[in-house]
Amino acid sequence: MNTNTVSFHTSRGYIFIDTDQIVRMEASSNYTHVYLANKQKLVMARVLRTFENELAVYGFIRTHRTHLVNRRHIRAVTPGGAIIMKDDSRAEISRRLKHKVMRCLRQAS
Repeated sequence: MNTNTVSFHTSRGYIFIDTDQIVRMEASSNYTHVYLANKQKLVMARVLRTFENELAVYGFIRTHRTHLVNRRHIRAVTPGGAIIMKDDSRAEISRRLKHKVMRCLRQAS
């Protein structure tokens, strides 16, 4: 198994996904929506915070209380404070996290 593979527990058992295939994650109450590069969307019964801790080592950045993005899928950052992903989706950058997000993005360059 690839070292960049993470497991997710679903109602059908465990699935294994390469972290490069995860574009972003979005919180929705006690659930997390996982958006994949192949346009598939998974819904996990876990809060986003648990994924943040698990995926930080793979280059994922918390940009907002509801968004966790994969640095490798970022296309652009708008002047208004949003991240545009390669799949054309958007993730907001909160004012509180803006400095940290921009520092992480500069380090990736």
